Amino acid sequence: MNQAQFNKTLTRYAVGFATALALSVLAFLTVTNDWIGSPKATMAVLLALASVQLVVQLVCFLHLSLHGRARGRAMTLGFTIVMMLIIVIGSVWIMNNLDYQMGMSGEAMNEYMKAQNEKGF
Repeated sequence: MNQAQFNKTLTRYAVGFATALALSVLAFLTVTNDWIGSPKATMAVLLALASVQLVVQLVCFLHLSLHGRARGRAMTLGFTIVMMLIIVIGSVWIMNNLDYQMGMSGEAMNEYMKAQNEKGF
């Protein structure tokens, strides 16, 4: 590695570190100083900051890009993210559906289970 490549790599790491640090401090200050006010809006801002930080870390530290051979790695990462989202969103959907279908309080559930137990098989 020659000096020019070393300087370019070092600059990329320094910019990535500074940007990631700034995003982390901004998220911390947003929560601790209650800059937004609304909890839902605060969560949206934190999600946006986390998304930007993810992109910064992927580009600056993992050298992920859409050029040349890195395109295959980017497609693999995209496929992994899609599969994780399908699993997480599907699980939450199933749990919410089960909760809605049951629609019972804890006491009502215990009474129902006792009644079913008395019936037997």
